[in-house]
Amino acid sequence: MIDSGALLSETRTCEIAQTIALFQQRFSQAHVDLAYHAAFAIALTPHLTYCIWANFQIDTGNQDLKVPWIAVADLLLSPLCHEVGHELYEMDRDIRNYLLDRMLHHPSFGQKRVEELAHFLLSYVQRELNYSKSSVQNLAQAQRWTALAYVYPEVVAHDLADKLANLKLSEKTEWLRMTSLAETIADPLQEAHFETLLTYLQGMRELARGNHAQAELTLKSLPIHEHRIVVAGVILPVPEFQGSDWTINPIASRTLSLKSFSFETAKLIRQPRFMRLGSQWVIDRHEQQANLFYERLEGQVTLEMVSLPAGNYWMGTVNKEGDYRERPQHHVTIASFFLSRFPVTQSQWQAIAKTRKVRIELNPDPSNFKGDNLPVEHITWFEAIEFCERLQLQTGKPYRLPSEAEWEYACRAGTKTPFYFGETISPQVASYDGSQQYRSSSKGRSSKQTSKVGSHRAANAFGLDEMHGNVWEWCADHWYDDYKNAPKDGSVRITNHRFSPRVIRGGSWTNAPYMCRSAYRNGIPPENKVLTIGLRVAVSLPTTTNPR
Repeated sequence: MIDSGALLSETRTCEIAQTIALFQQRFSQAHVDLAYHAAFAIALTPHLTYCIWANFQIDTGNQDLKVPWIAVADLLLSPLCHEVGHELYEMDRDIRNYLLDRMLHHPSFGQKRVEELAHFLLSYVQRELNYSKSSVQNLAQAQRWTALAYVYPEVVAHDLADKLANLKLSEKTEWLRMTSLAETIADPLQEAHFETLLTYLQGMRELARGNHAQAELTLKSLPIHEHRIVVAGVILPVPEFQGSDWTINPIASRTLSLKSFSFETAKLIRQPRFMRLGSQWVIDRHEQQANLFYERLEGQVTLEMVSLPAGNYWMGTVNKEGDYRERPQHHVTIASFFLSRFPVTQSQWQAIAKTRKVRIELNPDPSNFKGDNLPVEHITWFEAIEFCERLQLQTGKPYRLPSEAEWEYACRAGTKTPFYFGETISPQVASYDGSQQYRSSSKGRSSKQTSKVGSHRAANAFGLDEMHGNVWEWCADHWYDDYKNAPKDGSVRITNHRFSPRVIRGGSWTNAPYMCRSAYRNGIPPENKVLTIGLRVAVSLPTTTNPR
């Protein structure tokens, strides 16, 4: 969090400090401790304040704060708060930020207490989000975003940007409300590198107010590409200024030109040896066709995006395969989408890494093993997200990481076996630790590094290659230990913790074969850089053209 005192004038900071000191003199330090906690919510009711009092009676060192129950009324009726509706109170924004900053740096509270308050508030507003009265819903949503901003700012930024993308400029009151809300959570959004969102809101607010010159000056400071910016995976239109006139054009969907392509599938089939002296696994190869479109990047670099049909499948495994992490097996329905034919290569990564950043810098050459057609590796989940957002900015298409459910659906391609090759795997069709066997497969050698994408000529029925081994691939989902209460529509599962582990799928060149199965799943912290992890990108788009 940014030190709020640094953003205020010295006079204003002294005024706030004096107001709080007078509040403490009149009541007690315990009252100030309650004020620290109450400042977390952007609006207070007597019931919410009482619940805060009841749930936070001890500090993070397990010491009793000894806050009397009457402190609830004392706080709401004090100069620190003002009534804005029937039994609805707010703190002055500067006072609220000052108190939050002091709590964050307080040895008895700190970041741990901020996160505890966030989870409390998320739980408290859950029921009100479905309330029939719109004013209650709006306040509950604002409270939810306030809480999430401190534990998972990406969700807040995405939600805000998604709402802005569908907001008309004529809805001036709503623009002002959204701007005001964003200003209350500016500190955590700035810490998470979402300055672009805050600047965009400031510019659009000025435009809604008729201050065209100031709006143009503000919006021109943004990283604009063809009158659009990307915020948390959402493409936002930026107004075009011409003299005193301006226009704002919605993001238009580009017509896709789908093309048919041929590929070779590989199935491992057990056949009896000569004179039936045992059996052996042989590769049964067939040529098939599917549809894709080519995304042209810098120079001669292209990204092949394969069209996957809508469908349903059983995600996970039953008791004879895998463990509790892959259960309970559940039926999932997937909408049609596109997935990159191969893991993102180093040449593709370099082409996008050279473009203007959205939130964070990208190392154009992060991989341990070098080669244009080798998969990129040694990247964090946050860098994978930055890659997707830059790709959005360059193409105007909503590129993203696939959900875990989409990934498994894509990998299986209609199969129910451990691998899309069949019951086992072979070093002839994938890069993994071939010195280890899976279900009596033949032994090979351990892979020493990643392999060129497509070098095995062993795609699945969808036309996707390298889904088993080579590099792990980041998914959009946060890690859950199992599939209890998992969504059945292929959507992403997230927690309320920004640094929760993220799901990786597919196994890698260094892993045992059982870790390369279609259903195998694991999770690692999103900030980790590992030389076995890369990515594959997805996009959902309407298809209106015929394959040719």
